[in-house]
Formats: sequence, structure tokens, C-alpha cells
Amino acid sequence: MKRLIYALYRRKEKILILLVGFFFGIVVGIFLAPVKNGVTIGSYNGNTSSKREDEEEFHEDLAMEMGELR
Repeated sequence: MKRLIYALYRRKEKILILLVGFFFGIVVGIFLAPVKNGVTIGSYNGNTSSKREDEEEFHEDLAMEMGELR
């Protein structure tokens, strides 16, 4: 089997086949990867300019939940 492979392809052809297979695998992997919420580039570290609005919304939600518990 090894003799057949060595006899059929030259070194450059073997390298080309490996590279084509590698890049084909990357492309297929990108299309088959489960993307649930889209692709996001960022850190979500909480450093936003609308922090006050978020806090107000949180307190409103908390007050509503506390009212439901009573």
C-alpha cells in the first residue's frame, strides 16, 4: 500500500492534497458549527454607558417580583 502511494504522487502533490483537505475541513467546520446567538466580537465585561438604565430596570423587575410574592 505504501509503495502504491509513494509511486502515484510526488512530494508536492502530497502536500497539496493535505492542504486542500485541511482547508476543506475548516470550511465545513465553519458551516456545521452550532451558532445559537450569532457571532459576537467583544468581552461583555459590563463596561457600558447605559448602566443606570440597567439598574433601574433591574429594580423595577425586582419590585414586580416582590409584589407577586406577597
